[in-house]
Amino acid sequence: MSSSSPARTPRALALAAAALLGGGVLTACGTDGDAGTGDDGPTVVASTTVYADIAEQVAGDNASVESVISDPAADPHSYEASPADAAAVAGADLVVYNGAGYDAFVDMALDNAGDVPVVRGVDEFERVTGASVDGHDHGQEDHAEEDHAEGDAAEGSGAEDDHADHAHEAAGNEHVWFSPPTAAAVAERVAEELAAIDSGNAEQYRDNARAFADALTPLEARLDEIDDRGHFPYAQTERVGAHLFEAAHLTDLTPRGFLASVEDDTDPSAADLAAMLDLLAERRVAFLAFNTQTETSVTARVRDAAEDADLVVVDLTETLPEGADYIGWMTGIVDDLSGALADATPVGDGGH
Repeated sequence: MSSSSPARTPRALALAAAALLGGGVLTACGTDGDAGTGDDGPTVVASTTVYADIAEQVAGDNASVESVISDPAADPHSYEASPADAAAVAGADLVVYNGAGYDAFVDMALDNAGDVPVVRGVDEFERVTGASVDGHDHGQEDHAEEDHAEGDAAEGSGAEDDHADHAHEAAGNEHVWFSPPTAAAVAERVAEELAAIDSGNAEQYRDNARAFADALTPLEARLDEIDDRGHFPYAQTERVGAHLFEAAHLTDLTPRGFLASVEDDTDPSAADLAAMLDLLAERRVAFLAFNTQTETSVTARVRDAAEDADLVVVDLTETLPEGADYIGWMTGIVDDLSGALADATPVGDGGH
């Protein structure tokens, strides 16, 4: 897929994609999928409301931006696009999505489309960090370390050992929009793609992208302030916000077997669940990060344990809460982090 904007007929491509996908390549969901093409300026189609909001901040009034997934409760991992969704993707002037299998319905639609310009979050993450995302294959890396991690959790290993094992595992995580530099890079790339499509408004697109990046600067400064205080321990039900926590150099003490099971959609072993519950009951972490969009009976039990121990629970989602924009959403999460860590004790100094 090229980043250029070749001559094409979006409506014809959209109709062709709808015809192909109507035959059963994708299953219609019926709850979302209001995305479509527009007549005023370039049309941008994003996979989720997160990427749609970033694109909209860049587009301003000069382009229309729509999200395939609009339901704030929908889980992008399991979303099944309708033929109309696929037609919208195929007919867009620009598609913005995460990649690495996270929003695979976009890749499936693009496979049946023409040469549609794209901006992928994982590509921008790699560009700004130098690290790659292997793809949406939960648990593959975690299982390799599971036995060792279970032993640490069961034996109550020291804070420094936990820090060494668990502090910096975010790199391969596909939830890259929780990385503020990546969000800024996505905005920059969207601006360049729109500038190529709509040269008359090129500078406005670029100015809007710079303004978006500038709005992220205070958040990054607050994360740096947390880092300067030291490494604070936390637990999580799923590695959704790992990139944000990594920016503050927080230390994840979640038993690796527990994480691998949850992310593989299987129940954790009794030992892994017990290790997680003990971690919370003994208040060995400053807060629990909780993915509200993938709550199960197991994770609900974990949340109850955190609340019983009077731990702060930081709620996370994978799409924007209703009525929120990206900057406000991230600001709220960082506010929650700052509050949770206000009186917390770090497990190590801020140096590396």
